[in-house]
Amino acid sequence: MSKSNAYDNLVTERKACRLCSGLTNPAAVEGGRFDSCEIGPWSRWQGNLDAKLMIVGQDWGDVRYFSTHSGLEGPRNPTNETLRELVGLLGIDIGPPGDLRRNGVAFFTNAVLCLKNGGLQAAVEDEWFANCSSFLRHQVETVSPRLVVCLGERAYRSMARAFAFPAGPFREAVDATDGVLLPNGTRTFARYHCGRRIQNTHRPLDAQRRDWLRLARFL
Repeated sequence: MSKSNAYDNLVTERKACRLCSGLTNPAAVEGGRFDSCEIGPWSRWQGNLDAKLMIVGQDWGDVRYFSTHSGLEGPRNPTNETLRELVGLLGIDIGPPGDLRRNGVAFFTNAVLCLKNGGLQAAVEDEWFANCSSFLRHQVETVSPRLVVCLGERAYRSMARAFAFPAGPFREAVDATDGVLLPNGTRTFARYHCGRRIQNTHRPLDAQRRDWLRLARFL
């Protein structure tokens, strides 16, 4: 089966999934008018099935944000601008969020694919990550990038669950030189989330820049 066919099948499964209590499938928001033929909203920004780099976030956002922005990233989201800078350190220009004129050069996805309620900072449930782990594994196996970067501890632990490897302490995973080699040959790394709150409390931006620069040799 081709990559595109395998991916289309996975998107079809995602659109039909209603497993998680407390989440809303994008296909069920306003009759699906803002949903797409991608696995999730973040993949509309970067959804290249031949990408060398995949980035996995925790979850994309809530139902209100999804409806307000018509299923797209906000044009001036500061976290996304910081992410552009960090990815740029690897020699990859991902372009501005919401630019649909190209399919991107990377592949972005989330450990939780459906939408929560209660705001972008609303709590997430362990069950949601567990239920979505098979989707995450199939995405990695389908795209088969050289490198997967997991933004934040929950995303990294989801990757560990999906591929059954021990996650260990998150700080040690971020500092690990070689990451984890997955069975399909992809190498995965943990990185701190690049939002302002994490910069101010856990990992300053200068340290995050150094973390990302260490990835360049794997691309």
